[in-house]
Parts: sequence; C-alpha cells; structure tokens
Amino acid sequence: MLYFATLFDKNYLSRGIVLYNSINSVCANFKLYILCLDLETKNYIDSNDSIFKKAETVLLSELESEDAELYNCKSNRSVIEYYFTLSACWPNYLLKKKLVSHICTLDADICFYSSPQKIFDYLNDYSIIITPHKFSNELKHLEIYGIYNVSFQIFKNDSVGLSCLEKWRNQCLNWCGDFLDLENNRFADQKYLDSWMADFPSKVKVLNDNVSGLAPWNINRFNLVIINNSFFVDLEPLICFHFQHFKLLNKYIATNWFLPYLVKPNKAINLLYKEYWLKIEQINKALNFKQDGSQRVNLTGNKIIQILDEKIVFLKVNTWLLVFNTKYIPILLQRFIRKIHA
Repeated sequence: MLYFATLFDKNYLSRGIVLYNSINSVCANFKLYILCLDLETKNYIDSNDSIFKKAETVLLSELESEDAELYNCKSNRSVIEYYFTLSACWPNYLLKKKLVSHICTLDADICFYSSPQKIFDYLNDYSIIITPHKFSNELKHLEIYGIYNVSFQIFKNDSVGLSCLEKWRNQCLNWCGDFLDLENNRFADQKYLDSWMADFPSKVKVLNDNVSGLAPWNINRFNLVIINNSFFVDLEPLICFHFQHFKLLNKYIATNWFLPYLVKPNKAINLLYKEYWLKIEQINKALNFKQDGSQRVNLTGNKIIQILDEKIVFLKVNTWLLVFNTKYIPILLQRFIRKIHA
C-alpha cells in the first residue's frame, strides 16, 4: 500500500481531483489523505465517496485541535505562510495519528503519468526521500532559495523519519516567512531541507532521476518526448510533473510562468499542458467553477494587464493549444492597452 497526502481548498479542488485520478490510474493499492482547508472541499469529497474510495479527508480544524502549537502560530503569519507551515505539521500528524508505515506529501498541482513504485522501493534502504529542484543550467542561481523543492517527499514511520519531521515542524512553527532571509539562511518551508543530507547521513535518498520532480524550472534539462501517446524522458516513462503556476485566467487563456523559467516549449511540453488543462476544465465544468484562484498569485485584477505582465501565456482554441508571447505586440500598443485598462 502506498500512502499519499496533500492539501488544498475549494479553489484548488479541480487540481486535487486531477491528482487523485492520476494516482488512481497508475497505482492499484494506495490511500490519499486530503487536508481540506475549507469545509466546502471536505463536503464535496465526502459526498462523493463512491468516486473517491481511496481518499480520506481531514478538516484543517481537526489538525489544529490536535496540534495547539500549529494553531497558535496562525496569528503571527500570512495565510500562505501558514499553509507553508502545514508542510511539516501535516505529515507529522499522519504518521503519529494514522500510524501508517510511511507518508508521501504532494502538492495538489502534481499529476502522475506512470507508477511511482520504484521511488517507494527506496524506503527499503532509506527513511527520507526528497526531490531536488534539478534546475536548468540557466537557473542554477535560484538554488539560493533551496536545493530541494517541497512538492514531493516521503517519510518513513521510523525514528529517523519522525525525528526529521519533528525538527522541520519546529523550524516551520518558529519561522516560515514567504521571503528569502539570507542572514539566517532560510526561505519559507523549503530551505530547511538543505541540511537533511548532513543531519541524517545515509538515511536520505535524493531523487536525481530524469522522470520524477519535473517542473517548469527544470524541463529544459530533459528530453520530454511522446511515444505511443505516452510521455517519456530518455526512454523511461515520465512518473510525474509539477504544474507550478499554471493558472486559468479564463476558458481561453492560462499562465505558465515560462518566461521567468526560460522554458523552451515544444510539441511534447505543449501536449502535456494541454491535456492537464482539459482535465481541469472538465472537472471545473462539473463543479461550475469559472476559474480557480491562488493565495500567492493575484488573479483578481484586470486580466489584460495580467497577460501583458506574464509575457508568455497559453491560448486554447477548442482543443488546440498555442503559446503566445506578448513581446510581439508593439510597445506603443502595449502602453496604450495598459493605459485604457489601468
């Protein structure tokens, strides 16, 4: 049995459902624990238990009632910083409360494409599994924010796994700021992971493969291709992809964060994103969601201005997906557009 955990609110419900469905398509025996950040999310999952047979929900207030220190720190940080704090408190709660043999914590905007079993097999020799950013060469300078990405990690329910989680939890409770604190060498929940290899020698497995932890910030490093309608990297099936910053502005336009990460889109990358968009869109229609939101990325302002600021966006026409770069809009026209939409 593989044990997963994630967290999201109603704004990310469609992503959470896509995550669940993707795990269900590649894993026969698994359980996904969902920390519901609002009551609407829990009610929806629970009321559709015949669909989400392998999911178990926990309301945020339930976790807070079990962890008074977590609840007490809620007043001294922003909402997104509080959510970062949950990164350590949530798996710590599950290992101690549910007594599972291990827990794999996931961001809700991850999608699986093949079985992750070989990753979990590392638990035979290791207690902690973490995912490096694997930054593209031109983005190596971003390691200042952390060598590892808090989007996919596994903790074994043993003395090492619990010790690591307890230390990380205490660090996040103490400080989980949404900014880079160079003086104290910390950033959000993420930079604390940089010391784990030294803290727990021979017990940490770093996923340096080519098929897990792929994301916009490293996709330029990998040769993602389509073989028999499936995604492969170096002839190995892609395990999962992290669609960080993929946001729907409306039913025709979505952000992708390709410009800051210097992504060089190609046929395979575009298809990957198109399929993910169609999955989200299908679920959103059933939920009657017009768009999903974000605690960290402001999508409430003028959409035209957001498109100009984003520079590179996706345009979807029926089932066609196009990459559009606003640099091709003349500067004077951009200034005029900004002026009338200010």
